[in-house]
Amino acid sequence: MPSYLTDSSIWIGSRRWSDTYLPGLLAERIGAGEVATCVPTTLEVLVGAASAVEIEQDWKAVWEPVRWLPVSAATMERALDLLLGLGKTTRGAHRRRPIDFIVAACAETAGEDVVLWHWDRDLAAICDFAGIAHEPEHERAKANGINVEPGGRPA
Repeated sequence: MPSYLTDSSIWIGSRRWSDTYLPGLLAERIGAGEVATCVPTTLEVLVGAASAVEIEQDWKAVWEPVRWLPVSAATMERALDLLLGLGKTTRGAHRRRPIDFIVAACAETAGEDVVLWHWDRDLAAICDFAGIAHEPEHERAKANGINVEPGGRPA
């Protein structure tokens, strides 16, 4: 059974489109024990909480129970390698959010059973470049009438 390193784009998308299929799919994967996280993803999601009470509720209900993947020195080195490698492909290809390189490297260094689940075109580009197993949410979202990524960019 794979573990899905669930990027902040999925968590944020589930909140933003709470009346769609996405929250149910996320809950299904959490219930099946398939969701994993890492510190960078959790930080990105928790900064969106409105209050300390909301942070604590989310922490207890969501973050404590999921599988935590380490962000080791090797992960950070791999993130830098990904940026350097992508930078050699075409001009500007490396210009992506630094945290995306870290999350992608975290998925890759966690092992073959980890798939990066995201809704982020920058992560898709990094994963496609490096051959990192990933499940982009773009097409499923589009099929369900959502044509904008959680960050607000047109798909």
